[in-house]
Amino acid sequence: MEFDVWHLWVLAAIVFFILEIFIPSFLMASIGIGCIFAFFGAVFNAPVALQIILFIIGTVAGFVGVKPLMMKYAYRKKVIKTNAGGLVGRIGKVIEEIDELKNTGCVAIDGDQWKSIPVSGEVISVGEKVRVISIDSIVITVELLEKSHPQKDPEVEIPLKKESERLALKVGNKTFYIGFDDIAFLYSANKITYVVTTAGKQYIHDKSLDSLNEFLPDEMFYRANRQFILTRNVISEIKPENNGKLRVSLNVSNGFPNRISVSRLKAAAFREWLKEE
Repeated sequence: MEFDVWHLWVLAAIVFFILEIFIPSFLMASIGIGCIFAFFGAVFNAPVALQIILFIIGTVAGFVGVKPLMMKYAYRKKVIKTNAGGLVGRIGKVIEEIDELKNTGCVAIDGDQWKSIPVSGEVISVGEKVRVISIDSIVITVELLEKSHPQKDPEVEIPLKKESERLALKVGNKTFYIGFDDIAFLYSANKITYVVTTAGKQYIHDKSLDSLNEFLPDEMFYRANRQFILTRNVISEIKPENNGKLRVSLNVSNGFPNRISVSRLKAAAFREWLKEE
């Protein structure tokens, strides 16, 4: 099969249009349009010089005339919020007191920590929930959550037999209590303390793990390491490791940590605690 000149122009146009898929600047497509112009010249047996002139005219016409339209409509980019821009409206927890006069303030949102200032100049205490109002570079402006979402009931209590057998938790401006028997374990991540119940629910506590370890009864809770306080009910398996540590598997789900280590120095005391009932 013999190839005519117009065949070559068609093949060249196809190649440049395909390249446009991988190089979406419309430069390749403009050259492809030039090839189409030259193709029509070749079909009517125009001299090669005229075909080249048509190719140049078509390329320029495509780049100057058609490209702006394609860039405006075909290649228009959607406006996508970045991680920072998507913070506006999010809820976070204050992990360092927000005080504009003292130039202090830090809020934790999804594990990230952000320098924060109050929208109204008020002081916001550690543990309070705040809403992001705006962001400027790496500093976010926040408002106290209760001001935009007031709660009717300031305090809800679940009575138990003894005051010392429960742990107080705050959600917004509500306070409720969880019985010690309903706690599976507590852990700390990114300077935030979490309480996980036997029902698989997780709550943020405003006190540190160190403070809670002083409050919780030793016979029911054990500080396995710097990040975890365990109860016996959550422990499913213990395996010794070569370095004297213990690998402890936890009976949890829903994406919670399910395996921790107990140091060699604490291993013996941990085993003794497990035997006590």
